[in-house]
Amino acid sequence: MTFLFPERLLLLCIPAILCWWLVRRKGTEIKLPMDGVKTRPRNGLKWFLRTFELLPSVMLAAALVMISRPQVLKVPDRERVATHITICMDVSGSMGAGMGEMNRYESAASAIESFTLAREGDAIGLTLFGSWPLRWVPLTKDLQALRNALVFANPRNQPRGMGGTMIGAALEYCADNMEREGALLDGSAETELNATQWRSNRAKTQLFGSAVALGGLPGLNEGPQNDRLLVLVSDGASGDLNGADAVSGIVDRLNEAGITMYHIHIGSDTIPNAVSTIAEETGGRAFLATNSDGLKLIFDHIDRMQPAKFVATASVPTDFFEPFAAVALFTLVIWLISLLKWRQTPW
Repeated sequence: MTFLFPERLLLLCIPAILCWWLVRRKGTEIKLPMDGVKTRPRNGLKWFLRTFELLPSVMLAAALVMISRPQVLKVPDRERVATHITICMDVSGSMGAGMGEMNRYESAASAIESFTLAREGDAIGLTLFGSWPLRWVPLTKDLQALRNALVFANPRNQPRGMGGTMIGAALEYCADNMEREGALLDGSAETELNATQWRSNRAKTQLFGSAVALGGLPGLNEGPQNDRLLVLVSDGASGDLNGADAVSGIVDRLNEAGITMYHIHIGSDTIPNAVSTIAEETGGRAFLATNSDGLKLIFDHIDRMQPAKFVATASVPTDFFEPFAAVALFTLVIWLISLLKWRQTPW
């Protein structure tokens, strides 16, 4: 144990002097008629009562120790490692189809809200896609902002050109954005690049070699600094994942970025093989959701499969008041009780 202000401990001489004076003092004697009567000495009672007189000095000593700020090295706390999560949401016209009391999109949005409430501390982004992808909410730890943005992402509010289902393009788009935005959140990016600049630098890196030689492109050669999770929510088959080469290219891109993909297929038909393969090859899984309750259960299951991770932080000195405060409080209670009966009187 150490003290932040050890010089204040010199004040402990005050209660020490008080204790010495209380033990040594004789006090003022009052003559009473029965003083001449011989009685048996009661030294035990004398020291019993004097002990209670010393209690205020003990409380003063405890207070002086506390104002000296006693500190101990705290056992290392665990700090949460943020998971970077992108929800890739299909907003094609078919997502407006009925699904119980709500349509497919509204059911998915409700499940996403519950999922974000369980992932406080993580950074979550939202990408919409149909015929082309659209970054709706970048990676952010302000999850309330994402929940508010879900209302405006309804398929009814999308332009007509979003009627397709281009999953392959959306996944590549999400991978690029997760690397770029993740580098900004990690603090490994010295300058903020827009999506076009990022893709241009990445293409040069793949063509000519080291990103360092090109001025640095964080996130490509260093590997992911955080866990990256991509949740694809769609109700159709992709128009750009035809053939093994297309699927293999997407798998390689996601694995290169360190992204685990989960797919939630909404509807009563079977899960497309291409998307299911991508999910399994990246370490994730594909699920079929036929109703709103199933959607929420799947998001809960994903939350359990990808739990929050914690790392130990360095020990730090923290205030250590508890034992001294407990001694002072206990002493105060005993002293107050003693005032009711056991106290020195002149006679």
